[in-house]
Amino acid sequence: MEPRSSPRIFRYMVVAVATLAPVSARPTAVEAGLKRPDPSQVLPLDQVAPHARDAVAEVIRDAHFHRQGKSDTFPCNPRIYMKLLNEPAVTLALWQDLGPSPARLQQTAANRYQGTDGAGTTATWEFVLRSPRLNVMLCELDYVSPRGNAKLNGRIVLIVRSGYFKEVNGESWVQHDIEAFVKVDSRGWKAVAVTIKPIIEKLLEDQVREAGWFVSLMGRLVEIYPSWANEVVTKQNQIAAETRTAFSEVVKQTRREGAFEGRPVMVDSGTTRTR
Repeated sequence: MEPRSSPRIFRYMVVAVATLAPVSARPTAVEAGLKRPDPSQVLPLDQVAPHARDAVAEVIRDAHFHRQGKSDTFPCNPRIYMKLLNEPAVTLALWQDLGPSPARLQQTAANRYQGTDGAGTTATWEFVLRSPRLNVMLCELDYVSPRGNAKLNGRIVLIVRSGYFKEVNGESWVQHDIEAFVKVDSRGWKAVAVTIKPIIEKLLEDQVREAGWFVSLMGRLVEIYPSWANEVVTKQNQIAAETRTAFSEVVKQTRREGAFEGRPVMVDSGTTRTR
């Protein structure tokens, strides 16, 4: 997959890897005449932040769209992986250093972020469950098409399941998958479903397919070019000082033998080179 200069805002929310094969959008269980999914069977609701528990359960139970990504595995130190997952402002700063991007992001509370992708999508999301093996995010989404003739708002629950292991040679690997549930809250959206449905499907497909590739790529680059990563994040005054310091410490402590001193440069093929 080739990198894009303006990744959608959801890529800063989640972790998955490479290309996650999408599945077809499905109607709600009620519309399909099927039994609604039991949110407690999807994730441990008792571990979700109490104030968000009902909203998370509602989105899962009444979702209009759903994507399940395939499990994938990639080389990455777990500490770097978790830093990039838990600090989306850091991940975005690294991406923007490699090329121009209209995306904007700010942290508004300990677990809460607001941002825009510069292409009509604005979002507020919150980590409602954080752990090394399970992370859940609740997002409120607003989209306005470039011409303003299509508008929608809704909520998304993103679930990231992660696992870790080491090869015999000591190299660390991460395995994870992403699941996304979307509930459209716009009134009357079904009346214009022919217009809006493709938009929703495209947003969700991009989110699940590309979010993990984005963060996994950053994880690999941080390991290969630790000096670059440390320099970029250290200069980001809009990121809290304690966040920058913590990231710097992890990069130094996980520095691998043979790491490059230069910086990566994105090229059209989706690969990187040093300069």
